[in-house]
Amino acid sequence: MLNAKAFANAATVVTAVFYVVCWMLSVLFPEVIFNIGRSWMHTISLDSVRTTTQMPVLTAIWGLLTISAVTWVTVYGTIWLYNRWARK
Repeated sequence: MLNAKAFANAATVVTAVFYVVCWMLSVLFPEVIFNIGRSWMHTISLDSVRTTTQMPVLTAIWGLLTISAVTWVTVYGTIWLYNRWARK
């Protein structure tokens, strides 16, 4: 059995750290982030959605809070269901 709360906490911290690192890279090196995104999209051009302004700090904090909440609820729910179904 997995501890759903501990697993959700760990996954949330990892996601939050990744989010902050990605945000900082986008502030410091926007070209690098854009090129990474472009490499993930294969045949889709991202040029039309390229931004010319920095993301406001409050928006970044809101993004950090919401991605953390979604990660925690998703992972907790997944582990809870896994533990429930694994007992059968």
